[in-house]
Amino acid sequence: MEQKGVRLSKNAGLAIERVEPGSIAEEIGVEVGDRLITVNGREIKDVLDYRFVEGEEELLLELAKPSGEVWEVEVEKDLDETLGIDFPEMKIRSCPNKCFFCFVDQMPEGQRESLYIRDEDYRFSFLFGNYITLTNLTRKDKERIFEQKMSPLYISVHTTDLELRRTMLVNPRARDILTEIREMAEHGIMLHTQIVLCPGINDGEHLVKSIEDLVKFYPSVKSLAIVPIGLTRHRQGLQELKEVTVDEARERIEWIKPWQKRFMKEIGYPFVFLADEWYTKAGLPFPPLEEYADLPQQGNGVGIVPLFLSEFDSMLPFLPKKVSDPVQILMATGTSFSPFLASCLERVRIRGAALEVVTVVNHYFGDSVTVAGLMSGRDIIEAVRRQPADRSGSRVLLLPSVALNEDRSLFLDGMAPQDLERELALTVEVVSADAEGLMGFLQNIPVSQYR
Repeated sequence: MEQKGVRLSKNAGLAIERVEPGSIAEEIGVEVGDRLITVNGREIKDVLDYRFVEGEEELLLELAKPSGEVWEVEVEKDLDETLGIDFPEMKIRSCPNKCFFCFVDQMPEGQRESLYIRDEDYRFSFLFGNYITLTNLTRKDKERIFEQKMSPLYISVHTTDLELRRTMLVNPRARDILTEIREMAEHGIMLHTQIVLCPGINDGEHLVKSIEDLVKFYPSVKSLAIVPIGLTRHRQGLQELKEVTVDEARERIEWIKPWQKRFMKEIGYPFVFLADEWYTKAGLPFPPLEEYADLPQQGNGVGIVPLFLSEFDSMLPFLPKKVSDPVQILMATGTSFSPFLASCLERVRIRGAALEVVTVVNHYFGDSVTVAGLMSGRDIIEAVRRQPADRSGSRVLLLPSVALNEDRSLFLDGMAPQDLERELALTVEVVSADAEGLMGFLQNIPVSQYR
């Protein structure tokens, strides 16, 4: 360990928020509040810079202590061994666009500040699958993406027509998306893309051109999801837009089939996929799960319902036959998934457990918003209150994790799971929003813990 006789700015490097007990970092004297300046001579600006170099066996760390002293520490470790340090969350970059269909603009007023953030950050696209438009990338950003192989990225295309895209993004400076995609492809970056379909705007011949343009970049552009526009009741002062109708959803489902058939023949991959909302809106059955290939757009709501149904079927034989004490299990979900969940629960037979679906109508955003991930705490409370209570045993309310923030502590309207427990006089359990989360709970129902 060497102490350097220089002093750095208090904000230089990346602050260390946590040091894991017993870790390499603790052994070499790293403490919470230290700042990591460089690793092997590379400046550390965020956690991605750190991740890019932490896998090497020999590391030279430059650390700034709160006193202002700068240490240099040499570390030898295994390739898969970490130093055991954590950093604060990255500050997200805001979006330069003002898309006339942006969901953030359709939020009710007076909610917590974080809900109004328009994110457009390539780092979060790489880490979490957030969709970005590529409109705020600098040359330095691109060089970093190429060097660190930040792949795949998730790109909101909406249309490949330059002028129409500028109109939709309300950004006259937006660059040609095909030029941007070509550069990414040339540097080995895989892209998953999406089009938010706005009836009468980017459909018709514009949609045909967009699909034809994007598939030319396959496999660099690995997939394209077509997502119906989402409109809430909070659109005062915003551009008038058309909602997708039931008939339009049915037409789109028929329309997509020849495209997928053609691409299977030409490139051996379906390439273009419809979001699940098209099928729930149309009231039509989903395609077989195998038609979703490797589920490349699962995080974008493509194929999650058929995946749930398939996994539910495979886990059904492993459920218990009975529970020790009577329990009423209420499962809250949005109006679009409710009939699918109900059909699954009809096949569950656990003696002593009454399983019921609570269909939550969305008053917070408006009843055109039907997904479980946008349920508010208050709407859930009202839906449960309409449900007949079974007084013969304890009651538990199952909530999908997607309805809450990342640490599962708050709904969109600022309510907490504890608020629901208090107002409804029952126990709330949060499970992952997939078949594994639901069935894992049902396999081990801890009845004794419930009210």
